[in-house]
Amino acid sequence: MSKRKVMTTYVCPDVDGIGAMYAYAELLRKNGEDAGYYYEGKLKKEAEIILNLFNIKLSPFDLVEEDDDIIMIDNNELNFLPKCIKKEKIVEIIDHHVRCNWIDEFPNIKCQIEFIGAAATLVAERYKSTGKIPSREAAILMYYGIISNTMNLKIKMTTNRDIEMAEWLKSLVPEINDNITRAIFIKKSEIGDNLEEEMEIGFKNRFVTIKWSIGQLEVANADEFIEKYYKDIQEIMDRVSKENDIDYISTNVMDVLNGYNVLIAGNERTKEMIEENFDDLRFENMKAKSEKFYSRKEIVRVIAEKYKSDK
Repeated sequence: MSKRKVMTTYVCPDVDGIGAMYAYAELLRKNGEDAGYYYEGKLKKEAEIILNLFNIKLSPFDLVEEDDDIIMIDNNELNFLPKCIKKEKIVEIIDHHVRCNWIDEFPNIKCQIEFIGAAATLVAERYKSTGKIPSREAAILMYYGIISNTMNLKIKMTTNRDIEMAEWLKSLVPEINDNITRAIFIKKSEIGDNLEEEMEIGFKNRFVTIKWSIGQLEVANADEFIEKYYKDIQEIMDRVSKENDIDYISTNVMDVLNGYNVLIAGNERTKEMIEENFDDLRFENMKAKSEKFYSRKEIVRVIAEKYKSDK
């Protein structure tokens, strides 16, 4: 009897993580396997917006059992997983982030890690290549996983594969349209009292030898947003850097409607480090605006290459 396969991702997943997990579990079931998904933590705000807007109900497994085979989706960093996940039980990884070195210790893990816009793209390709059609719910979640991660197919990391899969998924669900997508982005940018939570800035990047953290905010009308929240962002970065022994700290504010980003440096050394590694980012009053629409992943990739860690 084959083992149950459990998809999982990082704690507090976003729509790409949820969509890729949901859809891959469904695809495995279409192929006759016993499969489902498990996650821990509060879903990211955008994921909740999409689930509510399209009336999609999640049905994750209540727990992970000892004999389950684990499939990591949209993540290959062990420290970000639910604590109940044992690395010895991991049989497959589908991801688009920087590859962790621990994977080398487990040559039998089936591993697909590719630097593209979204993990959901990799799962969608598996549907299309095998002639399977995802359910309405799986198609919507994969589509918005791609759209969210690529900022509506605008960031540099967006590949032709992301665009092709997004177009295919959109063609399967008449409910998806540009007006709804715009409304989702606007709703997502309503931060309210959750600024620090939305910044996701309270941890050091494990791939670099410097003590560095970068947060990200995805908003509509970034200039207006920064004018309103700049002091709060700086205060949060200052406190977080002291509490977590972080030397370099910044926040990337992405304008999801107009296609530009503003990088806010938390101190002088961070400003100098960023300018040293990005020719087109020059700061005025600790803010650097770019029409290249850098995402956090793209910035992390450049810095990780410069300050490589053995972890």
